Amino acid sequence: MKHQHTSPNIGVCSRCGECCRWLPLVLVRQCKPHQLHYLRERGLKEADGQFLADAPCRHLRKEEPDGSGIAKWGCDIYNDRPATCRDFCGKVLSGGKRYYVPEGCTMAGVRD
Repeated sequence: MKHQHTSPNIGVCSRCGECCRWLPLVLVRQCKPHQLHYLRERGLKEADGQFLADAPCRHLRKEEPDGSGIAKWGCDIYNDRPATCRDFCGKVLSGGKRYYVPEGCTMAGVRD
């Protein structure tokens, strides 16, 4: 049986794995010109005003294909994952801290 592609549900993880793949390193606005040059020359991704390193979590694993044609990812320690992972919602947190929210993240819904 083929799965039909449906619109993602806001607030429900689509299991794209992007939030567990990209590691925020530093805010762009905190960098001096020579640091900006260095990080850009290294090819770091810039998103949401942050430099991101492609550094997948060691517990991120690709799931078996489900016939939808869309890659799905899971967590090997989901039931025992750290608070940082449990609390991920894509919103501003206390003290103004914010998680990196991948483009199209269904957990966050509308981006701030």
